[in-house]
Amino acid sequence: MHGCKLVVISILGLLAGAVNAATPCDKTVCWQVAPTVCLVDQQQRPCQLAVSMQWQSALPQSVCVFLDEQQLDCWRTVNHGQWQQQLQLTGPARLELRDQQQQVLLQQQLTVLSRQPERRRRLVAPWSVF
Repeated sequence: MHGCKLVVISILGLLAGAVNAATPCDKTVCWQVAPTVCLVDQQQRPCQLAVSMQWQSALPQSVCVFLDEQQLDCWRTVNHGQWQQQLQLTGPARLELRDQQQQVLLQQQLTVLSRQPERRRRLVAPWSVF
């Protein structure tokens, strides 16, 4: 049953990405980032995520992509670019596209989800008579 849900979620994610890619860019700078969610079997386990990103701008710009505060790649005076990398995430992270002045132009949250729910604290002691 869980496998079926995962397949449905994956298909919906792919369809959403296809709709996004077909949507024309009406902003100064646009991008598509996929995937944005990584699923692990157990909490606190690192997650391997193959992220791809494409950006485009109405005017040529010099920009860099960052994961949190770490610079990953840069482009100089161009109006589009693409980037792919295998990331290892242990928790939420933020992917950003910044200009030469370090101003954030675009950002996308990358999320790590676990199939195993957090352990819930017992409300009643196991030795309770009631």
